[in-house]
Formats: sequence, structure tokens, C-alpha cells
Amino acid sequence: MSFNTLIDWNSCSPEQQRALLTRPAISASDSITRTVSDILDNVKTRGDDALREYSAKFDKTEVTALRVTPEEIAAAGARLSDELKQAMAAAVKNI
Repeated sequence: MSFNTLIDWNSCSPEQQRALLTRPAISASDSITRTVSDILDNVKTRGDDALREYSAKFDKTEVTALRVTPEEIAAAGARLSDELKQAMAAAVKNI
């Protein structure tokens, strides 16, 4: 799977989700570095419009509000299993 392959998280089985979160870190190739740099430059230049564009492109969703309330964050966290939270914490350490 290449670095820019889109994955529909909700379509993945729990085993696939775990595998995705625990996959080994990839080395930053010139292509990845260039792509990320272009995205960051675009967001710096165009701001929220660029964020909405990337959300539509990568997440296939239309974002109307970019600010997430503390209540929404708490509700989202409550829906995650402890096992998934631990896997995500391990993934963060690998980044």
C-alpha cells in the first residue's frame, strides 16, 4: 500500500484497524516530503478554504465547521474502546 492510499476506516475489520495502527513506520521519501510540504504551504496560504478542500479530497466529506467543541471531543473519545485508545497512543509514539 502506498503512502497516499485512501483507507475507509469504518469499512475495516477490527483486525485491519489494529494492523493499520501498528504498522511499522515508513521512511519519509522525497515524494512524501514534497506532498506534505505542498499541503502545508497551501493551508498557510489559503487557510480554511484549503482545509475544506483537503477534507473533501481525502475524507470525502464536506466540512462546514472547523472548530470541534469540547463536548464533541469527549463524545468521540467515549465511543473508542480502551484497546483502540492504547493502539492510537502507540501509533503517536511511532510518529
